[in-house]
Amino acid sequence: MQEEVFRTLARELHDEFGQVLTALGAMLQQVKKQIPEDSPAQAGLREIREVAAGTLERVRLMSQMLHPPVLDDYGLEKSVEWYIKQFEKQSGLRVHYAKIGVALWIGDQVAIHVYRILQESLNNVLRHANASEVWVRAEYAPSYLSLVVEDHGVGMPEDVPRHGIGLISMRERAGLLGGVLEFSKPAAGGVRVALQVPLQAGAAS
Repeated sequence: MQEEVFRTLARELHDEFGQVLTALGAMLQQVKKQIPEDSPAQAGLREIREVAAGTLERVRLMSQMLHPPVLDDYGLEKSVEWYIKQFEKQSGLRVHYAKIGVALWIGDQVAIHVYRILQESLNNVLRHANASEVWVRAEYAPSYLSLVVEDHGVGMPEDVPRHGIGLISMRERAGLLGGVLEFSKPAAGGVRVALQVPLQAGAAS
C-alpha cells in the first residue's frame, strides 16, 4: 500500500505540478518577447523564469525519488545504476559500484524493496557515517540477488539495528522477500549492509 501511494504521488507530481510549471515557463517566454530587451522588467522576468525552472527540476527529482520511472521501464539493474549516479552527484560522496552477473527481469514486488533498501543504506552513510566514499556491490544470479553497501566511516552504535526506524523498515522489507539482511563491521571500520534475496519461482514476480 505504501509503495502504491508513492507511485500515485510520483505520477501526480509529474503530471499535474510538472505540467503546470512547464506551462508557466512557456507563458513567461511569451511575455519576455513582448517586453523590450532594454526594459528593467527583463531582469525580474529572467529571475522568475529561473525560479520556475529550478522548481520544475526539483518536482521532477521528487517524483523520481518517490517512484523512479526507470524501475518500471527498465527494471532493477538499470534503476540501481541510475540511483547511484544521482546519489553521487547530489551527496558529493564517491560511490564505487561493482556489478557481478547479468540480471534477469526481476518483478516489481522484489525490485521495489531492494531499491528502497539501497536508498536507505546510502542515505544512512550520508547522514551518519562521516565518510567520503562508499562501496556498492550488486550480484545477480538465477537463484538469488545479493546487494552489499559498505562504508569505512564512524560505525554504528550497537542498539541502532534494533531500534532505528529506517533499519527496522529495511529488515521488514527483506523479510517480505524471504531474504536475509545483515549488519556487520568491516575490518577497515564502518558498516557493511548485506542483503541476499532468493529468486525462486514466485520470488521474482
